[in-house]
Amino acid sequence: MTKIAIVGEGVVGCSTALAFLEKYPKLQITLFSNKPFADTCSFGPGGLFRLDKYEARPWARKSFERFAYLEKTYGHECGVKLLSGHIQSDNRELLEHQERNMADIVYNFRWLDDRERNSMFVNPSKYCIHYTAYASEGRTYTPWLKKQLQGKGAEFVTKEFKNLDEVSSLGFEYVINCGGVKGGDLAGDDTEGVKPNRGVAIEVHAPWQKHFNYRDFSTFTIPMNNSVMMGTIRQDNCTDLTVTDADREAIWSRYVALDPKFKGAKVLSEWVSLRPERKTIRVEYQKRQNNGKDYHVVHNYGHGGNGFTLGWGCALSAIELLEPHLTL
Repeated sequence: MTKIAIVGEGVVGCSTALAFLEKYPKLQITLFSNKPFADTCSFGPGGLFRLDKYEARPWARKSFERFAYLEKTYGHECGVKLLSGHIQSDNRELLEHQERNMADIVYNFRWLDDRERNSMFVNPSKYCIHYTAYASEGRTYTPWLKKQLQGKGAEFVTKEFKNLDEVSSLGFEYVINCGGVKGGDLAGDDTEGVKPNRGVAIEVHAPWQKHFNYRDFSTFTIPMNNSVMMGTIRQDNCTDLTVTDADREAIWSRYVALDPKFKGAKVLSEWVSLRPERKTIRVEYQKRQNNGKDYHVVHNYGHGGNGFTLGWGCALSAIELLEPHLTL
């Protein structure tokens, strides 16, 4: 039986594993992780579909199509739902960038006029876009992916690696690097590198909030199944995994200025993790040697804050890259 090792069991790793098993059910796939799911970057996000990099559009479109299928087929069970909302900014160019990236992928993309902005928002920005898309809530969607994988015979192992040779030494001819913020270190040849971008979010009880609402990309709320996620902090090259009073003050003050109704909302939980930021997303095939023996690698990391938006599309590309070398 052909064995594949996937390093990383966040949304990208689990998406990649499931895509492989849906196409090749007889594969034996083992996913490795060095930490509990609750400590990963895939646990906390609201998973709203939003795209930062224009060149990633083909992957985003494939993911969007997959979410449409999942929402119609499984509904709330898989954590995928349709969500409408707004992104505001005083910087029109910022919103035009979003328009170029995804206006023809999402539903109902349009610009709000002055009457709408001034009527809907307490402190409106100069510009605002509206769209409808899918949100794949991290703490529901990723465990659902894992459940699907377990039903198809995939194994999950807790183990840390320093490099990919260590993975191949366990008897794997095929290794997929979905290592997130550690992806570049595992690869060992990444001159561009992955930079940790620290993110913080606060989960609050706000049952009145039914739409996502952003100001730029540092201030937002995203409705989840039983709560609302409020964020965020964006700190490059910061690896502190403690939520600080300064974090709380920054998030609360910015969002309450945007929407005063949230003042005094009950806090349910707090979450901090590291986004795997990279100038370009690395989805690439390599043939390597370890102790004189060939093995095949596909890198699939560096998705930044778009792991949920790009996870399924990148998984399909990983299959295309490895297929010519698979012995089934």
